[in-house]
Amino acid sequence: MQQSSDGGWTESTRWDVICLLLLTIAVFLLFETSPRAGDFWWSDAPRHAMDGVFYHDLIRALPITNLKQWATDYYLQYPAVTVLFYPPLFALVEAVFFSLFGVSHAVAQLTVSAFFLATAYGAYFLTRRWVGRVASFSTTLLFVGTPCMALWGRQVMLEIPAFAFLVWSSYFFFRYLDSDKSRDLYLVVALTVAGIYTKQTVLFIVPAYLLTLYYVYRKTVFRRKEVWRSAVLFSAGILPLVVFTWLWGQTNVRQSMGGDWVEYSRRSLVGWTYVARQWPHQVGWAVLTLAVVYCVGTVLWKQWRLPGPELFFFVAWLLTGYLFFTLIALKEPRHPIFLSFSLVFFSVLAILKILPIGVDRYVAVAFAVGIFTHTLIVDQVPYISGYRAAAQYVCSMAPPDSVVLFSGLRDGSFIFNVKSMPECKNLTVIRSDKLLLRVAVDRHKFGVKELGVSERQFKDMLAQYGMRYIVLEPKFWSDLQSMQMLVRVLHQDQFKLRTTISVVSNRNHDDSQLEIYENLGDLAKGKNLLRIELPVSGITVEGKVGKGK
Repeated sequence: MQQSSDGGWTESTRWDVICLLLLTIAVFLLFETSPRAGDFWWSDAPRHAMDGVFYHDLIRALPITNLKQWATDYYLQYPAVTVLFYPPLFALVEAVFFSLFGVSHAVAQLTVSAFFLATAYGAYFLTRRWVGRVASFSTTLLFVGTPCMALWGRQVMLEIPAFAFLVWSSYFFFRYLDSDKSRDLYLVVALTVAGIYTKQTVLFIVPAYLLTLYYVYRKTVFRRKEVWRSAVLFSAGILPLVVFTWLWGQTNVRQSMGGDWVEYSRRSLVGWTYVARQWPHQVGWAVLTLAVVYCVGTVLWKQWRLPGPELFFFVAWLLTGYLFFTLIALKEPRHPIFLSFSLVFFSVLAILKILPIGVDRYVAVAFAVGIFTHTLIVDQVPYISGYRAAAQYVCSMAPPDSVVLFSGLRDGSFIFNVKSMPECKNLTVIRSDKLLLRVAVDRHKFGVKELGVSERQFKDMLAQYGMRYIVLEPKFWSDLQSMQMLVRVLHQDQFKLRTTISVVSNRNHDDSQLEIYENLGDLAKGKNLLRIELPVSGITVEGKVGKGK
């Protein structure tokens, strides 16, 4: 290691340790303020947690000779598993955390926070290359304290884990440009592929890397053997995911390509400004304004520009990402979160360029601390509670190996809580929408088909699969005749309302309460065949469900 200008190897290492320790405390504070008691807010979050549980249980069971049936039976028991819909890497890492610390919402969030810490460390070492330790610390603290990072870093979601791989791949990319060592470029490929196996949208960074390589080496880039080898390694690395998506991820493809459900047309101005309109909410007006000031300054004054290819790369990161997330048909504010890093870095560079040397870094630290503190205190992370209490109640009443019907929007929260609570002794959950409807991911995008189940048929289903307890969200898709029928049936004499549980949140939500009913009718003994269609993956699963052998 080269000696640092601020005092030698020992002194520089000491300051690195201090900065990393402070960043660790910042991430810990975000973890401490995150929901961790089964009170998931975003509907995908408990599904990501359940995917980790699936791999955890798969590794423990090792059903080598009957893997397909084991996985089918697992889904029929816990129908919130989405391993055919999302890439597997985060869930596999989560399974390791579950093995070490037990299965719980807190451990699922701890997995995300570990990735969050890795993201912070990567951002620190990446930006330290150009702005020194103090400004790098300010950039990273500001980065983790932006509203978008603090929000999705406190949900069991894939954005932050994918960001960790993205930032570290960028770090080794510049290591390669410095050293010309093939090893560093291969690490870039490995980390980028890992990011894609965490969340596919990390793919957007590949054009930025290629453009920067051409910017640095011009036509000689085509004569570099390690570049061609990296291309082969990258193609081979993502090939299994491509095949996986082709076989079971057609819904993901449809969401990217678009259809009649698209809200923002690619041919409209509102569609092309969508990503930019998210930035004030993602990073805040102060950060965005400073980032714009820096971009304007680089056009007007050469001395504002980073040396070498650095500025080109970060602009390419922004532009290729902007184009990528604009062309994707499915628009959600969290998707372009990966562009926030460039904006944050530009905002700190603006402070360093505008203010005198010696003052600039202190102002940058104060700015970062102020933004982080404001986010921590004011921007409380959303939560929705009540589903854990419902699971606790059902588990206290239902005998081991019982079957429970759940009818509500947040089935993932209920199912994860049932699975993660020791008092829930091997319960099976059946979702009403799987019995009564055919719907894939989002009914408003891809539609919903009612299967025409009558009251008599529905009662027969309850008896056939031994469903003694029913957990109902009364307003769940109440515009559909099938759901109106379900509510009518539960208000008949055969069913007794046992308790009502309030659903509480610090955000607007539709599910105000959960009602738990007991089915007083006769139930079938033993298990019966249940067949469920999974439109999202284009497959049908079947297996025996019920109480008994």
